[in-house]
Amino acid sequence: MKESNPYFIYVGNAYPHKNLKRLIEAMVILNKKAKENIELYIVSSRNVFTKRLEKLIEKLKAKDYIKLLGFVPDEKLKRLYKKSEGFIFPSLSEGFGLPGLEAMASQTIVACSEIPVFKEIYKDVPFYFNPFDINSISDSMKLILNMDPEAREKRIEKGLTLAKTYSWSKMAKETLNLYESCFSLR
Repeated sequence: MKESNPYFIYVGNAYPHKNLKRLIEAMVILNKKAKENIELYIVSSRNVFTKRLEKLIEKLKAKDYIKLLGFVPDEKLKRLYKKSEGFIFPSLSEGFGLPGLEAMASQTIVACSEIPVFKEIYKDVPFYFNPFDINSISDSMKLILNMDPEAREKRIEKGLTLAKTYSWSKMAKETLNLYESCFSLR
């Protein structure tokens, strides 16, 4: 896989609520207006849902710029995040949204659905879009592609700072404290 063209990345499952169909349609719109191919790397375990995406990509004649990568090891994934134009998270619903924080920690711009959980977790760091509107998704990607380098760097720093406020050990301690407080109520 060569990384010569600009690309966006999505990491996660390919379940229907992840809204990858609209993301692929937005990529088609983006590429119709682009001077060069803007690629999308989809990092997701191969299963029945990725098979459906393959058929959609074929139907939309988008296989020149949409790549289903399957599983990618952590070190390679971190490099893919960092070299990407941005991480796109078009989900219609999420429990938390860990991949967005992972992208921020890897110094990547994030564009995501304007759903409540993302607004709560990611604050004002990402570019938000309407996940039901393929033009809104495409416009967010255009915005990222056309960012001033200084503004891009500031946004990346802001994301890195936000990502550092979350940690597994902090969550484990808070969960343990919660359990202990519940236990002492008995």
